[in-house]
Amino acid sequence: MSYDLLSSRQPILDKIVFFCAVIRCGSFKEACLQQGISTAAGSRWVKELEEAMSVELVKRSTRQIAATQAGQMLFERFSPLLPELRSLCEEVQNFAEEQRGEIKLSSTPLFARQYLTKIVAEYIEMHPQVNFKIFIEAGSFDPLNIDFTFRASASYQGEHEEDSLLIRRKLLREPLYLCASPHYLITHGIPKTPDELSQHRCLYAQTLVGENKWCFQRNGTTEMVTIKDTLECDNSEMLLDLALENAGIAYLPHSLVSDKIAKGELQHIMQDYQCASFDIDLFFRPRSPMPERCAGFKQYLYKRVKELHCS
Repeated sequence: MSYDLLSSRQPILDKIVFFCAVIRCGSFKEACLQQGISTAAGSRWVKELEEAMSVELVKRSTRQIAATQAGQMLFERFSPLLPELRSLCEEVQNFAEEQRGEIKLSSTPLFARQYLTKIVAEYIEMHPQVNFKIFIEAGSFDPLNIDFTFRASASYQGEHEEDSLLIRRKLLREPLYLCASPHYLITHGIPKTPDELSQHRCLYAQTLVGENKWCFQRNGTTEMVTIKDTLECDNSEMLLDLALENAGIAYLPHSLVSDKIAKGELQHIMQDYQCASFDIDLFFRPRSPMPERCAGFKQYLYKRVKELHCS
């Protein structure tokens, strides 16, 4: 006997969405955190889904979970529909006069501290029905589950920009400075050319430069220097602290080090070379229409970043 699983007597879509999250995460606990439900409710939902469909969907063990053949088919067929379902719900929400709903952001620590904290606080004050979920991270991200992503990168003249399905908008650009503490330079000497950096302890962020290379330009010539594996850290503020503690030479943005250089706590070196630029880019997936809360926040973000950067 067949049953209409989509009838009002058998609410099932939420359970399928949660099931897909479980398979995608490979963890009940992680899926429950993402979906905002308790682990007990999540486990019950999957059992109820299996009972409604009269088939086992997940094999459970103490160490891992895996989809059965039926579960894998459900996941593979339903998961591609989720972005379209979200888009449909967002289009309906756009009819509301007041902005409401959740905006998910992924940001590097430095941009979050210097700009995002203030901007989000202001936006919440103006739109109390809008909620934010913010992830502080510098590496890869899932564009289907994040509305706006802020990433730092080091770019130089003539660099080829990689193709991407995401929309990319430059928010900020400022010079990178090569700098170290006076104590470090007295002890280890001051490098005069990029090649001499191979003799020094260098502090770098791979997520910023894309790899363990620093770029320098002079008289129209570009030089790329491979940095020895001395110390890698994806947090620019920690790299600054390490440079201040005499750990080595750092490659950091103007806004982070200019005050330390002015006070003599750091020394700007190799000034006859032009370093790469420090860029903050905004990434988001193309959506038409974009949810009103996201479109409104994006416009406010552009305006406030420009104002704060110029102040």
